[in-house]
Amino acid sequence: MAQEPFTAAANQPVLLDAFDALVGPGRWAPRTELGSFPLRFPHEEEPDDAGWHIEGSYTPPGETGFWTNVHSRGRALLMLFLFTDVDEHNAPTRVRVGSHRDAYAVLAPYGERGAWGNELGPRLAAASAHREQVLATGKAGDVYLCHPFLVHAAQPHHGDRPRFMGQPALHPSEPYFQSGPFVDSAYPVARHI
Repeated sequence: MAQEPFTAAANQPVLLDAFDALVGPGRWAPRTELGSFPLRFPHEEEPDDAGWHIEGSYTPPGETGFWTNVHSRGRALLMLFLFTDVDEHNAPTRVRVGSHRDAYAVLAPYGERGAWGNELGPRLAAASAHREQVLATGKAGDVYLCHPFLVHAAQPHHGDRPRFMGQPALHPSEPYFQSGPFVDSAYPVARHI
């Protein structure tokens, strides 16, 4: 979704200021599109993609799927752009508060190479099960800026209206947070990675 309204949504001054505050000035790459759009429509059947996970951001040579590593390679933030009003009845994203603190222990054994998201899902679900669950509700135009290791999940949509959401990554200006200017960062996201 690289059309002008979506590019403008990703480059609002309030967001750019927030990126600087969370990631650091010059430490993130501007968005020219909004990436994937997970759409949910009211439906009686349960979805097959509602498991707890963190977002992947790269694919190692010779592999498939999206992977994640201990340095959050390729992802500075997880962002949730609400393009429709989302209440508790219309498939809000489920979020485990503070779960970014649990994800590192799950990722650590995989080191630099990282692991495929489907392999990590059950371990992330177990490691963060003690965390409070909240729902990412809001009005069209609201944006959630989340730590890249935040454990979250979709859910069945048994509501009465479609839910449209953009879910792009904010990419770091360097591939890893633990190299170059990101080492010993005073900025919250890198500090917690």
